[in-house]
Amino acid sequence: MWPELAINHGVKAMTNRPNLRRGFLAATLFFVLSIAAGWLFAQELDPVLRPGLENLLGAAERSTQVDSQYQSVALTAFIFLKNLSVAAILVLIGHVAFAAPTIFTLLVNGALIGLLARLFIEGGLDPLAFAAGIAPHGVVELPALLLAAGFAFALAAKRLRGKTVPGLGSRLGFLLRVIAPLLLMAAVLEVYLTPLVLARFL
Repeated sequence: MWPELAINHGVKAMTNRPNLRRGFLAATLFFVLSIAAGWLFAQELDPVLRPGLENLLGAAERSTQVDSQYQSVALTAFIFLKNLSVAAILVLIGHVAFAAPTIFTLLVNGALIGLLARLFIEGGLDPLAFAAGIAPHGVVELPALLLAAGFAFALAAKRLRGKTVPGLGSRLGFLLRVIAPLLLMAAVLEVYLTPLVLARFL
């Protein structure tokens, strides 16, 4: 029910706010180009991005160091909070300094996906297996994060035109009402569904 309401809110926001729709398209284009850059410049980016990825994986592993019956719940909470923190930066302050925080976030995350895709596929992994490891939860998670980035771009454009951006309360409401439920659903899918789908390709 809650995720369904979030999807409805997101669709309504995209329909009723042309600036948000344009921001979402701009974020999507920038993200796709970042993935391509990560693929093309994998060798150069590997030493830059790998430490951050290893730290993230280490934090995820530490989050599951609880009683076995709670490991899946702990991992779901970790993934959700990690993604929510990224979305919060995008929605709350992503529009400042000509949307520099948003551009940086899209660039790093897109390049990381491109880098991993190239490393895994060149290492002999079936491309379908790589897609299976992302798609089940990515179909919800990526649009949610791109919507948050699009929101930031829309606010940045508004600021450039000299208009007042929505207040902190309004931005926080968008984060909690639209983005957070989608990220929660994506985290649940990543922990409980993605491994089942991935196992069919390994």
